[in-house]
Amino acid sequence: MMYISVNEAAQKFKISTRRVQTLCEQGRIKGANMVSGVWLIPKDASKPVDKRKKVEKKTLPKDILDMNDVCESLSISQATLKNWIKLKKISPDVKGKYFSKKYITNFILNNKLKSRRNKKNTTGKELYKDYIKTETNKKLVEEILNSQLIKNQKDLVIILANFAVQLFYQSKQISFSNNKVLFKFLNNKKFENFKILIKDLLGNYKINTNEKKLDYILSKRIDYVHGEDTLGFIYISLKDIGKRKSSGTYYTPENVVNKLLDNLAEYWKEDLKDKTICDPCCGTGNFLLKLGNRKIDYTNIYGQDIDILSVYLARINLSLVAPDIDAKDIKNRIIIGNAYFKTFNQKFDIIIGNPPWGSDIKETDKLKCRKIFKSANTANIESYDLFVEKALSMLNFNGFLAFVLPEAILNVASHDPIRQILLDTCSFKFVSYLGNVFSNVQCPAIILGVLLDDKKTTVGCKVTIKDKHFTIKQKRKFPNKILSFNVSDEENTLLNKISNIDNVRYLKGNAKFALGIVTGKNSQEIIKQKKAGYEVVLKGKNIYRYGIERPDNYICFKPETFQQVAPTEMYRAKEKLLYRFICEVPVFAYDDQKSLSLNSCNIVIPEIPDLKMKYVLAILNSSVVAYFVLKKFGSVKLLRSHIEQIPIPFVDSKIQNDIIKKVDNIMQSSHPDNLYRNLDEDIMQLYNISQKQIEIIRKTLQEKNLFFRS
Repeated sequence: MMYISVNEAAQKFKISTRRVQTLCEQGRIKGANMVSGVWLIPKDASKPVDKRKKVEKKTLPKDILDMNDVCESLSISQATLKNWIKLKKISPDVKGKYFSKKYITNFILNNKLKSRRNKKNTTGKELYKDYIKTETNKKLVEEILNSQLIKNQKDLVIILANFAVQLFYQSKQISFSNNKVLFKFLNNKKFENFKILIKDLLGNYKINTNEKKLDYILSKRIDYVHGEDTLGFIYISLKDIGKRKSSGTYYTPENVVNKLLDNLAEYWKEDLKDKTICDPCCGTGNFLLKLGNRKIDYTNIYGQDIDILSVYLARINLSLVAPDIDAKDIKNRIIIGNAYFKTFNQKFDIIIGNPPWGSDIKETDKLKCRKIFKSANTANIESYDLFVEKALSMLNFNGFLAFVLPEAILNVASHDPIRQILLDTCSFKFVSYLGNVFSNVQCPAIILGVLLDDKKTTVGCKVTIKDKHFTIKQKRKFPNKILSFNVSDEENTLLNKISNIDNVRYLKGNAKFALGIVTGKNSQEIIKQKKAGYEVVLKGKNIYRYGIERPDNYICFKPETFQQVAPTEMYRAKEKLLYRFICEVPVFAYDDQKSLSLNSCNIVIPEIPDLKMKYVLAILNSSVVAYFVLKKFGSVKLLRSHIEQIPIPFVDSKIQNDIIKKVDNIMQSSHPDNLYRNLDEDIMQLYNISQKQIEIIRKTLQEKNLFFRS
């Protein structure tokens, strides 16, 4: 019999891979068998009938929501909603089956939902202050925000159109005494080319000759700065935050745009000005505007975006800096549309931009994406992965891609498919580590530059990390597809040495892992004064290397009331290791007190044959492992997948016992620093680390908090 994989079955049945796995586990795909942990499905298997009950929306009143509606409103999965109903955190208030809109609205307002995804439900507006440099314009837009006069889309469009005309007049050095220029401009028979673009922006909105309620804003004057996306700044500052986040839109600050273009210009030298350049997620056109400042012919520039208003503003921006280009030509160059499915017919020399991060994708579009994109065949489709794959398909051979992306694309397991595509098709030319550069977004970013070619090499790749610069001169291999560009050749040699030691063991398949408790409402579940039925509960901040600080936090252990909880036997294990979830370097402590912990303090119980737990603890807390994790993963979160990849030297009982004696001394000492250094030297020898490599490790870690008890 011929078999297919879960991914192939998902494509055949037109459902997600996760759903296929669930059907296999439920025994609903006839003939499916698990072999070595992998489901094999008969090639001629039929898609099972979907037994999940779905209520047609037309059968419900408008003010009544089914489970699908509630999940969409709260940005949670059906599994989470069912769990909350079971725990009585939320209850259907209509016939015990449906929810009223009023109930769900109150649920959100009362802040009962703690899911991090619910940040997309945020509403309101904020000044996007890092987007431009001109202080007078920043102050003006802040003043407009504070006025709260813009109530709807029509108000916003009128304000943008009025400011666009002001900028147009200033770019042509045409004086105007009254800042309310829009109405007179529309009735003027001059400037028909620019007027076409303004009318597109206004659309079907009827403009009164005297918009009284907007008079205060229309009387203000914006300053024209050549090449600065002033209109985009106004638009994103006055756009609802929730809409920005749901679309995954993080508008790129001017300094980041300039860094990307600096890298591009350095690579291409004088050849850049004659290249065709496209931004397939151009927004209001800030990247395209800056290209003109570098003497690139605007007739070689193209852009696309799904946000209609953004495209209208990008066209206006292009017309301001390139007034000789006909409006019709501009509209052909800056187009509206979903680049996943339809874009320009031509290919380009260079693709640039900042694709959307984590944007919501409709279920129907997900199905289409899974047919088109290799990077879409994952449990959760990520928008920037799709854009990278799409952009590569839009390039000429020897074409160049330069994108601003989350650093996670280099090392997080869910992005394996897009990393494999890059490794299979491109040479890496530059990587700049930016850190957290987007206002109010805790997500480190990079600028990635790759060349679509046959060499597929990292040699010659220029890397920038803050003030540190180096060029990769040695060919690199990337086991597990983790792209470690944040290390020099010397550092990479050390990483490879740690990774490839002889006689090694791993915790993958040899350990039990568990998350700490998620209460769903810490303010109610955690108390500061102990009382009957309550016990100490640990947080990440209570965990130190080889020690636990007993906190004044207490909880009543009732697993059935918690939002998420591990099996009780994990917390009550005779011995276990606890570790900080949020931390640059691993921080582990030994626990034999059957302690409870919250989800900032997670659990691992090593079960490597013939290796004792305290020996494993010493390895995990070593400087070698701290360096390995810091350089290989570069994450502020210590994930299970990271821990499972740590190489643990396999040694005999005598060496283990010598190390465990030192671990016990450290655990009993109030000043463990010197004792730790002595133990650390022993572990360096297990990895056969040279003195020069020891210095590299210590220099890397010297400014890091290693979390010893003081």
